Amino acid sequence: MEGKQLTASNSAKSCTDDSRSEMQMVLAKMMEEKHTYTYKKLVVPMSMRSIYWKFFGFPATDDGDILTKVKIVCILCKTQIAYNRNTSNLRMHLQNKHAQELLELESSNPPRRQVLSQETKERRAQKRMLKAGLTTAQHIYTTNVDGTVQIDGDIQFVTDPNINLSNIEDDIGIGQPLRVMIKGGSNVGGNSQNVAFLMPEESTVHQSSVDGKTVSDAIAEFIIMDLQLPEIVEGRGFQRLVATLRSPCEIPSKNKLEEEIIPKVYDTFRESVTANLSCINSEVGLAMEEWKSNSDESFVTVSVYYQNIGEALLDCKVLGTMHVPMDWTESQWGNSINSLLLDWDLRIERITAIVIGTSRPELIAALNAKGLPLVPCLLHTLQVCAQACFENLEVAHILNKCRAAIGAIVSHPAASAALSMQEQILELEENAMVMDYPTVWTSTYHMLEQMVVRRNIITSILESMEGIDQDTVDLSNEQWKVIEDLVSVLEPFKVTIMTLSEEKMPLVSLLKPLLWQLVSSHLKIKDTDSEMARSFKESLSDMLWERYADGNVTLLLQIATTLDPRFKQLPYATDEDKSMVAAPIKEMLTKLIADEGNDQVDVKMEEEPVTKKNRLSGMELLLGGLCSTKTGMSAEEKADLELVQYHSEATAPLDYCPLQWWARTSAKCPNLGRLARRYNCVPACCAPPSRIPAEAQILYDTRRAALPPHLIDKLLFLHGNHTV
Repeated sequence: MEGKQLTASNSAKSCTDDSRSEMQMVLAKMMEEKHTYTYKKLVVPMSMRSIYWKFFGFPATDDGDILTKVKIVCILCKTQIAYNRNTSNLRMHLQNKHAQELLELESSNPPRRQVLSQETKERRAQKRMLKAGLTTAQHIYTTNVDGTVQIDGDIQFVTDPNINLSNIEDDIGIGQPLRVMIKGGSNVGGNSQNVAFLMPEESTVHQSSVDGKTVSDAIAEFIIMDLQLPEIVEGRGFQRLVATLRSPCEIPSKNKLEEEIIPKVYDTFRESVTANLSCINSEVGLAMEEWKSNSDESFVTVSVYYQNIGEALLDCKVLGTMHVPMDWTESQWGNSINSLLLDWDLRIERITAIVIGTSRPELIAALNAKGLPLVPCLLHTLQVCAQACFENLEVAHILNKCRAAIGAIVSHPAASAALSMQEQILELEENAMVMDYPTVWTSTYHMLEQMVVRRNIITSILESMEGIDQDTVDLSNEQWKVIEDLVSVLEPFKVTIMTLSEEKMPLVSLLKPLLWQLVSSHLKIKDTDSEMARSFKESLSDMLWERYADGNVTLLLQIATTLDPRFKQLPYATDEDKSMVAAPIKEMLTKLIADEGNDQVDVKMEEEPVTKKNRLSGMELLLGGLCSTKTGMSAEEKADLELVQYHSEATAPLDYCPLQWWARTSAKCPNLGRLARRYNCVPACCAPPSRIPAEAQILYDTRRAALPPHLIDKLLFLHGNHTV
């Protein structure tokens, strides 16, 4: 609903009484700042006509300047009362605390309906003179008394529907005009009402240029960037925040956000993304990530990765999010994929590979039918592997005990204090032992890791606690050993996660070295391993190998790794691996050069007149038969030359960005650099680095899962592309 902004001042009262009486609203009392005001007087402005003001006043300075209108002070008992722009709470205070004074006050001022007292006539005449600037009187009552007023920051909502603008203006001090913003349709306290934010006009001069559109856009951006629900604008806390920021502007309603503002921003961003993608003239990589909402419905978010020519940066755009019921067939998946590619004008022959963060066999079959290499997302793979360990019956029972133990300690004040004290003594990270978020395996690992460090502390605290079921929290020595084994076995997985999060953009070329290191070193069985540790390592190795066992995937990973200047020497690869990948790279490079029309470079020699017979030099006479003059270089020879040049370059440091390396070396190996771009557009996982740490994963997953289905596609699109 449209907001209406009014300015009440000593010279501006343009609205008619009829229009004011129609405006019902809720008043949000505006706190100037958290502050303690020291006052010397209590004053009542001339506009306050109620008889009850005789015993109250606003805190003021020696000169009678009002310090704040957030609170008023009772002259009789110094009690501070929140000022709600009406006098009902004034009379209530007198009735409860000063009944005799109230009786005398009302007896001496009986209500008169038709006949106005001389005092009333004089007061109204004085008010008219004030407005006309014919008098300098400021206050109807002034009391010389000092004290302090503490403003605690609360904004109180008055829900009296009978309050209208005329009442407000009567209570506004003539010397302190206010800016009033009226917004309709707010849902405060569960009721659909109007909201008005009042604030001193002089305190909002710097914000007078802020219009409703700017704030609406800012609120929409806040919802998009932080994946908040649109109904947040109807929350009392959010409205209080806006009031505290003193923004005399409209807060868009939930419906306006969902039906007008967000769709408009979406259309604008979609045009921008479409324009960006239309400029791509190289290969792209796709990522498909499956996830579940709070209602247990499945969705798949599709993103595209690409590198612009001349930029050493891998860009990513979210294309869309589809609701994918569990009973979808391969045909339905195929139709949806075709529709998506057609919608964004993406040709299958330009897609190097698709990174999949899902195990849905129908989706995998539909993508395979299109001849696209499918690379399992490394984050999803590690989640599946770790989750398999956690779902082991014995481990699952231990995890339940761990969660119960943490819950018992943190909910018991004495136990929690004892834990904190012991952490300080042992110089351990405080508040690090928290319950896990099971859908993110690294949070479960962190919980177990922190428990192992605090084993003695936890055991001691639990034994001293009374009133808990020890069977649900007590961990035997054997169970502690299982936890230690699990933490030890999964530690390389945690390091892998950290490695991915530290990359500017983890590329698919990382997969082969990381997987090789995990399987050949970290998951290798040792003589000192327990039976449980051996079992974990064997199952994890098998799962990793199976996930990436497809021949096309293996070849793609090998080529991508070979073209990564950090791993080009393939120190981990066997001779068979090296020979397997050398031929395809040379073949693709040769074809790339040939397609550019560079099969031959014709060298035109300047012909001499035929009239004179050339005389053979001594060098030509002796060695001419051994040397054949070439007029150009074939595509295959050029390919060999670039490959030799590439391998002769120094290996890039492990922390160096391969895209930047290729940008620097493109002049020496231009065609091989183009081939490298074909593989450097494929990420190692579906999530960007900023979402890889456990805390970021949990925050994003919980917010994403809470989104309403009708806004999921638009909000995730805008959130993923908000930097456009």
